[in-house]
Amino acid sequence: MAHNQYLTEDQLAMLYEKSIEIINKKNRRFAPLPAMWRDKPTAYWNRIRHKYDGFMIPYRKDFNGTPKSAINGNVLGLFFNASLHNKTKKPPTFSYFGNQRLMVNSSFIVNIHQNIYFVDFYCHNLRDHYITLVVARPGSVVDNFCQRNLKQINIFNNPFLKIINGKLYVTLGVNVEVFYTDVVDVNRVIFDGIGKFSPITFRGKGSKKFGIPKNHQCKVCNLW
Repeated sequence: MAHNQYLTEDQLAMLYEKSIEIINKKNRRFAPLPAMWRDKPTAYWNRIRHKYDGFMIPYRKDFNGTPKSAINGNVLGLFFNASLHNKTKKPPTFSYFGNQRLMVNSSFIVNIHQNIYFVDFYCHNLRDHYITLVVARPGSVVDNFCQRNLKQINIFNNPFLKIINGKLYVTLGVNVEVFYTDVVDVNRVIFDGIGKFSPITFRGKGSKKFGIPKNHQCKVCNLW
């Protein structure tokens, strides 16, 4: 399956099992996920509008998370957050990544016309664990790469993000991030009522240029 510099099929399966373990321990419930969101500074969105005619172009995945993850430095995409607060079942009321939030209907990102893959399970602080899922158009170059190197999951039956009675639901047991691998026409999304902008309270320093590797002290999400 995998290129020798990536996680092997067995290692990826172990990471997948570890992610399920923490969900089973913390919270096995699912909650409706009507929208996903992308938080960025105002300057980022202005650049999308003026320099790229409203098109949000996928960029090369950084080295955040597990160092041997196959998508690091290889796959182009856009991160959308799908993590709901386990008590309020709502998106976070602040962001570490910017002061403008683009909310997009979940069905635009994840639906039956896409393939979905498990790729990573990691933390930075021993407390907040993250699952990374990749969404790819069937038959695309990215999809072929994912078929070879990632773990495909069933959109109707998986522990993280699934369609139930036509609607998307997300686990409350772990943070979920979705790496969407197609261009997004922001103008069209807004015009068609698929998404909307809202201001959000910004905390912290934003994202790091090359990402942050996972915490190697954590016994929950490390394989070694």
